Amino acid sequence: MGPRRSIFKKPRGKGGGSRQQQGYMSKDMKKKLKKEQAGRPPPTRFQRSLKHIERAQEATQAQKRQIEAERKYRQESNASFAGGAFSSSDSEEEEEEEGQADGEDGTAFEELAVEFNGPLGRTVIDSADESEEEEPVDEEMDEEEMGEEEEMDGEDGAVGMDGEEEQENEDEDEDEALKLGSEASESEDEEEELEEEDPNDLSTDDDDEDGAETNDPYMQHTAFNLSPAMLETIAAERPRVEQSKLSFPGLGNVLVELPKCGTVGKRPEPRGIFETERYAKPGTLPTVPDPDAPIDWKALHVKDKIARNITEPLDALQRDTFAILNAYQDLHVTQRSFENADRFRYVYCLHALNHVLKAVSKMQHHTVKLQAAKAAGRKRKKPAEDQFRRKLKVATVGEEPPVGLECRDQGFVRPKVLIVVPFRESALQCVTVLKRLFAGEGQEKGVLNWKRFTEEYGGASMAFPRKNPKPADYERTFAGNIDDNFRLSIAFNRSTMKLYAKYYSSDVIIASPLGLRMAIGAKGEKYRDYDFLASIELLIVDQAEVCYAQNWDHLLHVMEHLHHQPKSTEYTEFSRVREWCLSGWSKFYRQSVLLSAFELPDFRSLYNKHFRNYRGKVRTVARRDQQAAGTIRRVVVPVAQNFQRVETSTLDGAGLARFAHFVNVILPQARTVAMARCMIYVPSYFDYVRLRNHFKKEEISFTQICEYTPDGKIARARDMFFHGSKHFLLYSERAHFFRRHRIRGVRHLIFYGPPVFPHFYPELVNLMMKENQNPQDGVDEASMTVTVVYTRYDTYQLTEMVGMERANAMLKAPRSVHRFSTDQK
Repeated sequence: MGPRRSIFKKPRGKGGGSRQQQGYMSKDMKKKLKKEQAGRPPPTRFQRSLKHIERAQEATQAQKRQIEAERKYRQESNASFAGGAFSSSDSEEEEEEEGQADGEDGTAFEELAVEFNGPLGRTVIDSADESEEEEPVDEEMDEEEMGEEEEMDGEDGAVGMDGEEEQENEDEDEDEALKLGSEASESEDEEEELEEEDPNDLSTDDDDEDGAETNDPYMQHTAFNLSPAMLETIAAERPRVEQSKLSFPGLGNVLVELPKCGTVGKRPEPRGIFETERYAKPGTLPTVPDPDAPIDWKALHVKDKIARNITEPLDALQRDTFAILNAYQDLHVTQRSFENADRFRYVYCLHALNHVLKAVSKMQHHTVKLQAAKAAGRKRKKPAEDQFRRKLKVATVGEEPPVGLECRDQGFVRPKVLIVVPFRESALQCVTVLKRLFAGEGQEKGVLNWKRFTEEYGGASMAFPRKNPKPADYERTFAGNIDDNFRLSIAFNRSTMKLYAKYYSSDVIIASPLGLRMAIGAKGEKYRDYDFLASIELLIVDQAEVCYAQNWDHLLHVMEHLHHQPKSTEYTEFSRVREWCLSGWSKFYRQSVLLSAFELPDFRSLYNKHFRNYRGKVRTVARRDQQAAGTIRRVVVPVAQNFQRVETSTLDGAGLARFAHFVNVILPQARTVAMARCMIYVPSYFDYVRLRNHFKKEEISFTQICEYTPDGKIARARDMFFHGSKHFLLYSERAHFFRRHRIRGVRHLIFYGPPVFPHFYPELVNLMMKENQNPQDGVDEASMTVTVVYTRYDTYQLTEMVGMERANAMLKAPRSVHRFSTDQK
């Protein structure tokens, strides 16, 4: 066939003007236009669905008009055929009774109807033949769509393309159709998997319609909206809370903060439909479990599928943690260590899996109800005039549920649990616990892509030296795969656990802060996506201190992009989205868990600013006997330790005040010959850059080691410092965390600020022992010094170093200099 000419192209007439005005385009212009059209973004599935819906509605209206004309013609023909036996009443029941009264006329009427509808093929369609009758309709709709697109191109002034361009466009359409067909087949396969599973698993105690008669904490937490008084309380800039202290046998002392949801102002009594509305109950004090009593998992509303895979009994620490998590309250633990890390991980994985399975079971239960109600609506008796109507397939996008049945059981998107861990090894351990709780010990049949996961997230760990071994905590921190850029999505069903699922088809996302930051993108980037964080109901941040050492800004960036309004509604079914999610209250329903080894101002800021759960929040408080002994007791080198306080009134001015004190007071004394081989330990990288620039400007003899220094320069810097060719050594805390160098030759140690990791203080001070010194120096050991600079905003770090009582005395004492010795108790 030759190329088709557009019917909207203006023919050349008399006095027609130039060729450009007549619509002529050269080959170069056609290529340019083709590139521009190829650069346009393809229409989304939602836009294509809207087109199909509009065309289906138009076809339905045309069919209704045709049926109405047929009905009028049928009434006239019946009246003439039966000789007045059939009246022209509008009631269909009267027509059926009259047809039954005169059997011969009724038979004649059916024969006439079949003969009348025979050429059109409008017979009663069975459910088995429905798919065969729908194909011609789709072809007609495709032809109409092609015609409309040609008309749109003509109205826009586009020039008709030649045959090759049309063939390429048709190929692109076919590719899109194949993609859509593959996606549809995948969704059909998932539906078939759901139908093949055991329906008895749906009979759970959370099958109540709205959770009104159940004591399940999941339903009590998610089934109801917030009252106006509660919303006003927790949405304030400083929420009004009531604080209480409890003592748990495993966690120790905890501080509970519950929203103070009393009567806020004078409100009129509700009337009308608001009288029957039930609001979410405020949180209460967590129940302290008995460590010796047996655990009844059914009473705790744990799914039977999980309970039968729990083989090990929980200790007191795990019972206390699960009691708080199962009450859906936020939790901040500052006592995580290598000894109890596995126990904490087991508990929060148990709670996360229980939450996901309850949500999936509820959604599937509602889906069965909706399908049953829809099928019941189809089986209703149709009017006699509609039994010959030809069925038309209409798109089901945005289809509303049956009248009187409303199921609100999900958010904007499917992902509901986010677990943030620093390394792939941590993700491997989390997935292993989830697999053991879901499928049982050693069962891999119901876990998809398990082999691929173990290959990518397993692997050998980094090699540790044996001649000069690293500290034990370093080897345990960096054991296994320490890649910090990963994202793993997991989808759960009643019988399968699928790893590497698509983001928007998953229930649990395990990722590192860097992996999430790269997925979200930065402001101004072209391709950004954070819609998968719009409906997170459970957030768990494990090993917060390691995430802080990596880059704390990555985690803050993730927190700022939680619960945003989705930019695309492609994965949203609004008829089933919860009302509090539509109202933008998801952050008040999110349960957050933060586990760290110690307390920091950044952790407390995250706890106060982003933990907004209406059920309340809990954080652990160390006992006084635990805080009495700081890490300073581990120092074994006999050296004088001086602590100098810098006076500052604001947090913003603390950095400048610290720098001014160092430059004007400490640095002039440290530049003397007696202070040779002085190492300056800098916790913050920004302070490190400030000191490095100042030393370069003043031409001070120094060398440097930071986390970005190559290995060759690190070796050269350590050698020059050990042999005395450089006076100062600038050393950053992150370099010590990730490499744990054993710096030799340190005679004088200056802490520009208290270390973030409290155990670094005795470790660095103990490097000054005699075995690490250069024997050719001949310097007296009594001349070695340690100096620590601190401000009033370093309370948490100072408490971990010297203990609570000493830290309070050092912050409130009138004198600004304090000295400790090694033998001081």
